[in-house]
Amino acid sequence: MTTIRSLPALALMVTVWLAACSPEPATGPTGVAGESAAAVEADSMPPAEPPALVATEAAAVMPAPVPPSFRAIGTEPFWSARVDVDKLSWSTPEQPDGLVVPVKRQDVEGKAILSGQVEGKALVLEVSAGSCSDGMSDTVYPFTVTRRLGNDTQRGCAR
Repeated sequence: MTTIRSLPALALMVTVWLAACSPEPATGPTGVAGESAAAVEADSMPPAEPPALVATEAAAVMPAPVPPSFRAIGTEPFWSARVDVDKLSWSTPEQPDGLVVPVKRQDVEGKAILSGQVEGKALVLEVSAGSCSDGMSDTVYPFTVTRRLGNDTQRGCAR
């Protein structure tokens, strides 16, 4: 009997022996090793998606709706707006008491667009779902805001 003096040689022999003892792969009607008629048929059918996965993907694509009442803020220059359905309370450091003005709301392509007048200037807030930071704190807001007051456009956040 021959003795094997190295472990790698023993491992190689065991691998060859196991390969020789393995059964031959079955061939199905396709002639491809390992495939049966059921496997070929299963491959031609579209994969089933679990309903929970589809609902989760749909929820991830659909933006969160902008609520009828929310608070928006902006920095540099500082401004804030509190919206309550069809009324907007507008304030700045120069007007800390704020002004209350009527606004009209349109929901277009996942955005809420609110328009009104502040001291004779057109005010438009475009609010949409999206993570937003005010740049001054660690607060993360669920909505982004583009504020246009006359010709001045600023960015802000809302919740």
